[in-house]
Amino acid sequence: MKRTRSSPVRECGSCSACCGVLAVAELEKGTYEACTHVCTRGCGIYAERPGSCRSFECQWLRGTLEVDGGVDLGLRPDACGVIFEYQPETAFGEAYAAWEVEPGASARGHARSIIEGLEERFLVVIMTHRPDGEEGRVDRRFVGPPDRVQQSADVMWREPAR
Repeated sequence: MKRTRSSPVRECGSCSACCGVLAVAELEKGTYEACTHVCTRGCGIYAERPGSCRSFECQWLRGTLEVDGGVDLGLRPDACGVIFEYQPETAFGEAYAAWEVEPGASARGHARSIIEGLEERFLVVIMTHRPDGEEGRVDRRFVGPPDRVQQSADVMWREPAR
């Protein structure tokens, strides 16, 4: 998103939600693993952070979750409990990933309202941390237009060719 002079300035500030959720190959950090560089003021290596961290901007930071053109800190990932990530080119068209920062956050408050608005037009993949002891680290749930949800389920759960 191109920012203009009238666009409110957004900064991560003390929000470090993506640091505990998203994978960072340069740091050999997996999905839903805590980053060792997080401190009380956010990212302890912010000025020297890896390229994948530097290039990532959640939808709140990009300004796409604005309400009446203002900066609403209640929509920031650390407050609403979900990191929203726009994915312009998927096999299913435009989609959004909704990474839960805390279990069940996608079903509450601001996060739920955002998802309800998005799912009218887009496939939304809700990612949740899977409890320890189970294979994999992420559970995925799809919401959105029924044809896209069905298409994504068919692709995700198709039996491999033998």
